[in-house]
Amino acid sequence: MSRIMKTIAWLLLLIALGAGSYVVPQTKSVKPLTEYNSIIVEQVALDKNPKLARFPAGQDTDLQKKIVADMQKKKVFTEVIDGTRQSGEQEPAASDQPAGTQASVKRLLLSTTIIDFNPGNKALRYTIGWGTGATKVKARFSFRDASTGQEVLTHTQQGNFLGFITLHGTGKDYSVTEASGDIVDGLIRAINKNR
Repeated sequence: MSRIMKTIAWLLLLIALGAGSYVVPQTKSVKPLTEYNSIIVEQVALDKNPKLARFPAGQDTDLQKKIVADMQKKKVFTEVIDGTRQSGEQEPAASDQPAGTQASVKRLLLSTTIIDFNPGNKALRYTIGWGTGATKVKARFSFRDASTGQEVLTHTQQGNFLGFITLHGTGKDYSVTEASGDIVDGLIRAINKNR
């Protein structure tokens, strides 16, 4: 037997003998958002970052409303509450839970902070494409237990607008709106992964 064959045989024997001693028992992982069935989506804040000086006014409010609307539409939680309701506005509609189980509502608070913004370059998006000149918005989401205030999960998500078609006349920056929509889609995927 050649020296290489002896070495391979020896390694295979060591692997076979040692394989059982290093097996880690599989444990069921606990997902941090599993026990929650209600969420309050608070007002979106802008981080103290000089890059955010160019962030379009009103887009933070639009992002918060999109989070609420998409979570309600996709039924991410049994109850989704808009945390920016002004005094005198209607209370949220009763949840789908029977009246006897209302005491078992476990609620989260969602704080959203926009931490980075790059408006991109329309000329590069139009002429070169392929992601060049993309609009980028980055946000940090903090989930806290509503009763204790303790942080349960933090998630950072970036949204991009790579397209070159911009709608005019809507009064909003379409590229920022689309990048924010990308953020909300990623947020909902992250929530579902942690439930």
